Amino acid sequence: MKYLRCDSCGHANPLKSEYLTFCDACSKKLPNIYTDWRKHRPMASFPEYVLEVGISLQKEKTNIFTWARRQWEPANRGKVFLFISIFVALLAVTGTLFGKRAVFTFIYPKVPSGSLYNSWQTATIGRQALEISTPVKLWVHDQPLEGEEAKVIEYAKSYRNEDGGGIRIAVNMYSYLSNVTNTLDEAIADSHNSMQLKENASDVQCKSVPVLISGTQGILEEGNYMYKGGIRLAFCNLVMIKGSNRWQIQISYRDDDEIGRQVAQRVLKSVKIK
Repeated sequence: MKYLRCDSCGHANPLKSEYLTFCDACSKKLPNIYTDWRKHRPMASFPEYVLEVGISLQKEKTNIFTWARRQWEPANRGKVFLFISIFVALLAVTGTLFGKRAVFTFIYPKVPSGSLYNSWQTATIGRQALEISTPVKLWVHDQPLEGEEAKVIEYAKSYRNEDGGGIRIAVNMYSYLSNVTNTLDEAIADSHNSMQLKENASDVQCKSVPVLISGTQGILEEGNYMYKGGIRLAFCNLVMIKGSNRWQIQISYRDDDEIGRQVAQRVLKSVKIK
């Protein structure tokens, strides 16, 4: 048996009669019907037409391209959209089905080893200039100040790298009003609050050491925390103060990422206060 496939819905119509004109499934006119074909071959017969135009379902060539084309035919589009909807829904609940860690491990990759060898960018940023070298570009990421911060901070600037690459680097700079106290203890406490609120951090474990950067006193914290209850991230939190000015550099990466640790250490060593 030979068939004539409909271009509109993909249905294969049996070529039983020379009068076959419309698709049995969608009622659309079929391509290359016998009457149209015979206009160019007035002496040809219907059996010749069947042999030349008809397709055999058993022998029809099927490959990935043919399969993909058929999936987007009108008759199959509803099934495709249904499949996509179900697939998205499964992704949404993957954390429940397979565990949050598997999900975060996939979306939070390790830092590529090339980050240690590729050219780094050195930038001097902010009104209270800070110099830093990074393997990724830092972009302005200013956010409006809210609540008490808006009342005590005169100037604020924030920089971040884009998501991806396995590492997140944030640089925050603040200038407080002259009548506002600005101590290292307060700076560390504020950074912890920010981490817990913005990073959904829990089970924070860290150690701190005093540092001196370009003659500016600071504290460096290094440790790890549970990110959104799904994956443990390592972090470095460098806070420095000088008068009413405060600088903060936060770096986070997967706790099991040795390359990430080396990149973070190199970033911290590059920091200078101008």
